[in-house]
Amino acid sequence: MLKYFALLHCLLYFGFSQITAQNHLTWNFSYDKSSEKIIIKGTIDKGWHLYSQKTPANAGPIPVSISIAKQKGIKLIGKCEEKLEPHEIFDVNFDSQVYLFENTYLAEQKIKLKKAKNQHLKQLTGSVLYMVCDDSRCMPPIEVPFTIQLK
Repeated sequence: MLKYFALLHCLLYFGFSQITAQNHLTWNFSYDKSSEKIIIKGTIDKGWHLYSQKTPANAGPIPVSISIAKQKGIKLIGKCEEKLEPHEIFDVNFDSQVYLFENTYLAEQKIKLKKAKNQHLKQLTGSVLYMVCDDSRCMPPIEVPFTIQLK
């Protein structure tokens, strides 16, 4: 019986490892208090790429989209800006012009904490929706939730 339990445990572990390994991207979310910016950094696996916000919605691939939940005491200033220059290419798989990132993705969102109300603010939540592809295939869109500690 113990042998079967161990086998089942191994199968579940490797099955879940395969699901999470298909992400091909590792995210890091942080808050820079001095500049009042949310920093969103992605490390992309070798051979894979991520589509920039500049990629037209009708081009085919799903461009990265960053959503930050509305919360009292926090005001978003402007839009979330990509801080690296994407590669512009004609993607034969989508038969369209696209913008993509390889290796690293970096974006920032300026925020303003309202003084009187920010005493209770400890964290900010949001999510990143994106799609990664290599030269021959694309993974289904993935949404990754995040929570950032503000203090």
